[in-house]
Amino acid sequence: MELLYLLKVLSQREHRRRVFEVLSHRLHVVHAPHRWYALEEKEHGVNQLRVIGGVHDCCLQEGMQFYNRQSIQQTSTNTTTIAYTKKAILEPALNISMVTNNSNNMSLEIPIHPVSSVEIAETTKIVENAHRYLQIAFAEELYLYCQENNINFPQLRDALNTKWNVNILEPREGIGGHCLPKDTRMFLESSKSSRSKILTAAMGVDQNYRRYRAGLNERLFLNSKSD
Repeated sequence: MELLYLLKVLSQREHRRRVFEVLSHRLHVVHAPHRWYALEEKEHGVNQLRVIGGVHDCCLQEGMQFYNRQSIQQTSTNTTTIAYTKKAILEPALNISMVTNNSNNMSLEIPIHPVSSVEIAETTKIVENAHRYLQIAFAEELYLYCQENNINFPQLRDALNTKWNVNILEPREGIGGHCLPKDTRMFLESSKSSRSKILTAAMGVDQNYRRYRAGLNERLFLNSKSD
């Protein structure tokens, strides 16, 4: 019986290899970063395409078996390829059915994208969220630009988004939540020699935007009290 140790949340660098060493390979160690968007649970909940990497090839094989047996194909050179399943099970996140295939092995039938190392799987998570952070920060800076230059931001945004390869997001109350700030900081601190200038600048933009929104909300509150 093969046993699997699955890391879904981001761990500190080298944590997964230390776990592997402590376990002495009694368990297969894989990392499959968590992906979840509560507002679109059916399309972007637990059953969306997932990235997975293993400490060793045998670990990756067991992880792929756990998520989706149909995605495993062995080539003559014993390398792993992927065949995305055409069947998606869209069930609530906390009520996932295990599917029994013909060989009596259990699988979640969640589509997966295997990568060659556990480090790539880990890095995927923090880069995804750092990229999203940049997108929101650009929208915030564009909003501030519009305020300073008396330009209607909603109309400009709508006009820009008519182009097929442009998607300006809607800035709200600043970049919050749990994952985006945390993972972006982790990405900044993960490099041994360089620090991303563009992400550092994006954090400054978010702070400026938050200060502007706080001042705007305060002015609106004072105006409402004086009416």
